Amino acid sequence: MPLPENRKRSETIAGGTAVGQDSHTSLWLGIGALALVAMGVGFAATRGGEETVPSAPAVTDVEEAPLPTETLAPETGEIGISLDEDPKSEAEQRREAVANFELGLRDGRLWSTLSVEGTTLKLVSGACEDKGMRPTISQFSASLAAAGFTGLSCHEKHGAQVFEQGL
Repeated sequence: MPLPENRKRSETIAGGTAVGQDSHTSLWLGIGALALVAMGVGFAATRGGEETVPSAPAVTDVEEAPLPTETLAPETGEIGISLDEDPKSEAEQRREAVANFELGLRDGRLWSTLSVEGTTLKLVSGACEDKGMRPTISQFSASLAAAGFTGLSCHEKHGAQVFEQGL
């Protein structure tokens, strides 16, 4: 017996998540999501009203800190000021000198990696031949030498040594 012709054929493949093309469910879900977003934005825009920032307390009595005392050395006649700071250790001086040198290289856009090998700094960079490399090294050589470094070598990224110099 032939199937009746008045039945509407569905092109949707049957399945647990299949929705027919004539379904308006996704349209209503989209409209609902947009309405929720609009309400959230509206709430955030109108929430709180005027907010007050606490003011800083008024300063009425200011005690002046005592100034460092000057001492006169009797045998030399020189004036000296004593400081309570401890001098930096050698390791701290070395770290500070290397950090300043790295900043100087970065400021000059001489992207490099520094490593310490004893008293020598090993610089690995693609900019060893750059015209700004040697002036930057000479700018920081005094502070590096004062921190205990004696030499610097510059190597290409693939490992070949470009130059080596003393500080």
